[in-house]
Amino acid sequence: MEHGLTSGERQTLLVTAIVGHAIKHVMASAFFILLPELKAGLGLTNTQVGTLSTARLFAGGIANFPAGYLADRFTNLRAIVLGASIAGIGVTYFFAGISTAFWLVTLWTSLMVVSISLWHPAAIGSLARQFTAERGKAISLHGAGGSVGEALGPLAAGFALGYLSWEFIFQGSLLPSLALGFIIWLVLRRVPAEIGESLTFSAYASGVGSLLSSPRMLLVLLFAGGFAGAQANVLTFMPIYAREEFGVSTETAGFYLFLLNIPGIVSQPVMGILSDKLGRRAVIVPALIVLAITNYLLGAVPAGPLFFATILVMGLFVYSLMAIFLAAASDLAPGDVQATTVSLVFGVATGVGAFAPVVGGWIADTYSLNAAFVASAALVAIVALIALVTRWERRPETVPTGQ
Repeated sequence: MEHGLTSGERQTLLVTAIVGHAIKHVMASAFFILLPELKAGLGLTNTQVGTLSTARLFAGGIANFPAGYLADRFTNLRAIVLGASIAGIGVTYFFAGISTAFWLVTLWTSLMVVSISLWHPAAIGSLARQFTAERGKAISLHGAGGSVGEALGPLAAGFALGYLSWEFIFQGSLLPSLALGFIIWLVLRRVPAEIGESLTFSAYASGVGSLLSSPRMLLVLLFAGGFAGAQANVLTFMPIYAREEFGVSTETAGFYLFLLNIPGIVSQPVMGILSDKLGRRAVIVPALIVLAITNYLLGAVPAGPLFFATILVMGLFVYSLMAIFLAAASDLAPGDVQATTVSLVFGVATGVGAFAPVVGGWIADTYSLNAAFVASAALVAIVALIALVTRWERRPETVPTGQ
């Protein structure tokens, strides 16, 4: 288990996790504004774009499992892991920027998501252990940092594309990411942690098996997977839809993703606090219902105020909900496998959600991009119904301690 931290050390951990999460998402979310230009530059079809997104998500889903074990087993390497996560994004961006073949770009952007996947188990696992009584709040504040990054990344990328090529932007990410990764390591190495001596690989495997044998946990994983699939469709195809159907500029497409993230900066901590007080179900079910409606409206309303309003309402929940799924899963898990639990949620969410963009791309090529959004709406509506009628919630005060 992690070393007992002082109040100051806990706040350092929380603030660094929030800021680092924001930095990670600036670089990660910029990809979705660069994607339409990459599509045009390489002459890709919607199906190929969907395949690329599916490969990225699948790679991230697989990477989450060893990342969770390493984060729980080697907690003293937390600073190295989190610093390397930030640095690795820039390294993979660089190699993607010098690649011209579809399969090479797919490879390097998939490895980018592997690097991204290192962050969540180590960061959220630490927060879940150190902020047990306010788990939803701490994880949501961490998520709000991600929302800030998700908002700024597309805006910055859209602006940069007015002056620079997508290849140059990819390549230029290398040095800033290396510097930022070093700073994250420098700060976090001062926050004490101990090696989780008791978590052998056999104990880890047993813990994963125990988590997967829980019907409640399986339902939470189902919710996260369905949500992630719809989210992946929106992130992959909304900028393309805006560029191709509305004929907007790259700056405007970036602004749309900026709008999608701004509401979550406020709503995410509020949802976390409410879920701590009222329960996870009271937050998750209404949010999923609203997401189903806004997914449908995304492909149904015209450009202009109604499209803006749809994005803003969707933005209240499109990123915020994952933090509540993570808190719900953490409520069901022993304290010594919190990072493993985080990796399990992200692994299943990204693994299951990975298939959504390639299906969405096929639907878009066969029917229309609007139809892809309708499919996402149907997926979220089904998840909302299951979350409403099943028993899966456990309140934080009844969480097993694992001691």
